Amino acid sequence: MTNDALLALFFLSSQGTGTLEEERGTYGAAEETELKDLMGFLRASSGRYRAPSPGVVRITHTLRVFIGSQELKIRPMAKTVLLLFLRHPEGILLKHISDYQTEMTGYYSRCMKADNPEEAPRRVRRLLDIFSNELNVNIARVNAALSALVAPEEKQLYRVSGRAGSPKAIPLDRTLVIWE
Repeated sequence: MTNDALLALFFLSSQGTGTLEEERGTYGAAEETELKDLMGFLRASSGRYRAPSPGVVRITHTLRVFIGSQELKIRPMAKTVLLLFLRHPEGILLKHISDYQTEMTGYYSRCMKADNPEEAPRRVRRLLDIFSNELNVNIARVNAALSALVAPEEKQLYRVSGRAGSPKAIPLDRTLVIWE
């Protein structure tokens, strides 16, 4: 009998549902199939019942972002948006986002790889243009990248979210955000 089959039998017996037994301890094709199905279920659901335990967000002095031990790889403008929302746990009304232009330009200047330093203010102004959809696109990029790195039950803690007309924020406890 394989280790997986032993594990399944132990699981079944510990759940009070009985075990699959035959007189000589051997299993037929039907039982082996049932055990394989059970093992597939156990493997697929092994992480589903854990209590959420958010990972620490660490921002290095070079503005690299890590969640737990994994680095978040996103475009410089999306990273700028993420850093802005991480710095402002109270949230930001999107209609007042232009109030943060200087801060965003500083982040973007440090994140971008362009040789032209005059490019950063121009790109941030374009992001803040109320007739542009770039801010929403970059918020969506941030949310997608964060969702890919964190467990499904934790992703709401890391996402930029908020109702229409109210401040948008990342609800993660700021004791879990470390700025180096």
